[in-house]
Amino acid sequence: MRLCCCHLVITVRVSHAMNVDQLMRRLRRAPNGATVLLLPARGDADECDMVRGVVSPGQPWVHERQRRADGHVDHFFYPRADEWSEGFNETTDDASLERVVILVADAESLEHTLAELALAGRTISTEDLRAKEVQHYRDMLARGELLSEEAFRKKLGVSKRRLSALVGDGRVFALDVDGHNAFPAFLCDARLNLKRLWKVALILVPAPPVLRLDLLTRQCGALGDEVPLDLLGDDKAFRELLRFARAWAGEFSRTCIDVYDASSPVAPTIAEPLYSCAVEVDPRVPLWTRALKAIHSPGFRFPHEIPPAPATVLIMVERATAGKSGEDLEARLMCELAGRTLRLTVAIARADEPAAAHKLKLAAKHPSVTDLCDAVFSRLAKLT
Repeated sequence: MRLCCCHLVITVRVSHAMNVDQLMRRLRRAPNGATVLLLPARGDADECDMVRGVVSPGQPWVHERQRRADGHVDHFFYPRADEWSEGFNETTDDASLERVVILVADAESLEHTLAELALAGRTISTEDLRAKEVQHYRDMLARGELLSEEAFRKKLGVSKRRLSALVGDGRVFALDVDGHNAFPAFLCDARLNLKRLWKVALILVPAPPVLRLDLLTRQCGALGDEVPLDLLGDDKAFRELLRFARAWAGEFSRTCIDVYDASSPVAPTIAEPLYSCAVEVDPRVPLWTRALKAIHSPGFRFPHEIPPAPATVLIMVERATAGKSGEDLEARLMCELAGRTLRLTVAIARADEPAAAHKLKLAAKHPSVTDLCDAVFSRLAKLT
């Protein structure tokens, strides 16, 4: 952390930032009585300090990304400013407004500093940052790092129909620059192994195009500080890149399962579920396969002690997408249990087909909610 001019600047050097949802899911795996420690960047284990407070600023902070000559990116966060932080280059660097949560070892000092800073400077507006972002991509277009649709298609040597197919399945992607598609030039660079590059790009589809561009062209700590584009020629490095890309892309979509007692007079919209679980997984994976992954995943699940299934069960399958508020309903399943016999009605959201009825035998007379869900999702996965 450093204090620069009139504003507080927190410096972070990371390959990928962790959001609140990811942090909470990891904390749920830890013992409830465990002490939370804070390890400073590049610090040794004996330099850990206890977390004594959590600060959640009411307004977004500025997130600067300063690019060094060696390719590394330094991330700077601060609340308010009347100028960019020291070292910011408006030609090569960029910034955005982001909501932040701060874990601190000395909450009182930080809150005091924030209170003082609230009286100084101005808030860098979203409009300012968006204008800067647009100008950044215009400059990339002028330098040939981004190509117009026509230039990209000609350099690639494909028809409009073929390009449309490549965009449709995600092997190539474009950014919106002033209402027109602008394609990263490296996606048609014959010096690269395009077959491998397009395979990686296909995996990254759940992420917004801007983040796909950033991932492919910046050094990544999780890949040994290598740039992904430089890993296409080595078989071992490429396999590692594929594994990383799948995990990274999965973070942009989460499949959630909520199980309710259908006999309860309280509507599901306000009732507490009997059991909830979720998993980060590519939304292109078939619905029931994703639902099975959520049931089997050791990550987010609550409560930890799995309850028995009641006689009537309502299962809601929803999908949450990073950057979007709320969750999208994907399926609603009503289950009626009589001994080992389960009668099931499945309604798929946004589908024209009527609800489908199924009947199956369970392995046990008194299943838990996860036993029931596992049997249901397994049957549906086989039928689709």
